[in-house]
Amino acid sequence: MAIGCKVTVEPVLFLYMLAVFMLHPALQDLIYTKVCLQDYNQGICDNLYAPENHAALNTVQTGSSHWVQGSVFMLAVPSIVTAQFLGSWSDTYGRKIPMLLPPVGAMFASLLYIIMSVHLNEIPVSVILLASFISGICGGFTSCIMTCMSYVAQVSSFHARTVRVGILESMIFVGGTIGPLLGGWVQKVGGRSSTFTFIMTCHAAVVIYIVTFVRNIPPRHPPQNSWIRSGCTFQHLRECAGTVVKERQEKRRTYLLWLLTAATIIMICTAGEMDISYLYVKDTPIQWPFEKYTWYFSLKYGLGALALIGILPFCSKVPDMILALIGLTSKLVGLVLLGIAWEDTSVFVSAALAMLSTWPLPTLRSAMSKLVEPNEQGKLFACVALLENACTLVASGVFNSVYPATRLMFRGFTFIMAAGFLILPIIILSVLQKALKQFSKYDSVELAEEAREEFEELDCEREPSPTVQEEVAQSQEESGLVTEGNTENSQIVRAVDDV
Repeated sequence: MAIGCKVTVEPVLFLYMLAVFMLHPALQDLIYTKVCLQDYNQGICDNLYAPENHAALNTVQTGSSHWVQGSVFMLAVPSIVTAQFLGSWSDTYGRKIPMLLPPVGAMFASLLYIIMSVHLNEIPVSVILLASFISGICGGFTSCIMTCMSYVAQVSSFHARTVRVGILESMIFVGGTIGPLLGGWVQKVGGRSSTFTFIMTCHAAVVIYIVTFVRNIPPRHPPQNSWIRSGCTFQHLRECAGTVVKERQEKRRTYLLWLLTAATIIMICTAGEMDISYLYVKDTPIQWPFEKYTWYFSLKYGLGALALIGILPFCSKVPDMILALIGLTSKLVGLVLLGIAWEDTSVFVSAALAMLSTWPLPTLRSAMSKLVEPNEQGKLFACVALLENACTLVASGVFNSVYPATRLMFRGFTFIMAAGFLILPIIILSVLQKALKQFSKYDSVELAEEAREEFEELDCEREPSPTVQEEVAQSQEESGLVTEGNTENSQIVRAVDDV
């Protein structure tokens, strides 16, 4: 296994997602507390699980679910549009500047959370919607993922891309492992305001790292007009949509649309599970405090990171669709057990069974990036970000509506429902597995290596490592084998040789 893995934007995604996963339980806890305090006194809020406060518990559970849903809506809707511009900008003007907007917006949102936590009783819970909107209009977490993914997809080789994307995706799960534990500890020691201050500091560190260390990748074809004149035109939105629907050789458009469909269902299930898991374990009979939930969350994401960093690189020769199917099976089994969990052990075991559930999305992202050209990576991942935001909205609406409605009948129904949804992508990927394995990848290999060589020419400070050189040689050798005897590509081969 020879995988050239020079650090590029991995710290960007790690620090950003560390802050996001510190924020997720802390924000839900802030909402839970403020919803209770706006209707009840501190004594009732401190003893919600007492039998005489059963009605108050039901009110807080339902109200918190609705405010979480509203926060997700205000984050996702504006970021849907922003992500499309950022994706097209990264292809048109360079990949560095669009990467800066999400952490800048998150810094301002964190400032509002600090003010809300300091003035717990004075400021209404509705201000959370404003903070979510500020983060969303600057792109949100999906735009951060999108800009980092398009960067790595362009600088990685065709053969190493699945592993490189997987390693980058693992930064999300490393952040998910450390974030909740660190956030729980900071909140226990310094209170809510300290937690949100630390989150703002992480976003500031992301901005500093991007400005200082991330090398820009200029566009392969410089734009005719300046950013000021054409940066905010609707042409960028049309180009993002056109990347997905335009006609491609060897049925690649068909494969791309089916992969997007499978990814959409997976993202809905993932977002829905995250939305209700805190309310689920806070309810009877599990009744977890905030700290124990952070332990579970960290274990779940730590195992997911281990699967991406420790196991996936050794599976580099396994087809992408097989890896995705293995991960989907793991996710389905974990959701079923979580849905019928009755005490602490079963909840933690469900996290272990779902360990490989982190594989499907990075392998699908990698597979999709191999179906488009290097100068379309940003637009492709912008479309994926659009779907991710849309899935967050749909999942929040569906799961936060179904959970309160079915909570008294069967608390885990939403997790069983999510497991049922996953059967469809399993069927789709099973059918696509043979088709994607057979189609010619000559053009994809050549384009990927050409784009990567352009980036390496710009990197004047370092020489390519022996591992990278071996990987490029292996890719070129395989490209030659693919085209040997292929008369249709002989003209392309001669042109490449001439260059």
